Amino acid sequence: MTTDIDPAWTTEELSSIRDGLVLAAERLRAEIAILDTASAQAVSASTLEVLHDEIDVASHRSELMQDAVQLENATAILEQTEHVLARLDLGLYGVCERCSAAIGRPRLEAFPRATLCMTCVA
Repeated sequence: MTTDIDPAWTTEELSSIRDGLVLAAERLRAEIAILDTASAQAVSASTLEVLHDEIDVASHRSELMQDAVQLENATAILEQTEHVLARLDLGLYGVCERCSAAIGRPRLEAFPRATLCMTCVA
């Protein structure tokens, strides 16, 4: 298969990038599992507890909202990480999804999940 990967990337570098992305995905899955469990426990606990005043209710709702946002963010990052791993498998790592130009190496070193070049991000 012909590859569009930047020839400046060595096989070892790409392997290292893959390892880092796989590790990040594993950590995100673990975080999501913890957040899912905590959310389920908080919701079921809230139905059993009687909150004494409006401040307790507001505080509890705020915590639930914060957990939901954190779960949503972790899920989005996991999806993005898995998408980049798939692109790596296809030989498209470092190729802009929008314009097919090369994504600059400094951008990929700083943000390995990048799928757009700086021109297309702007």
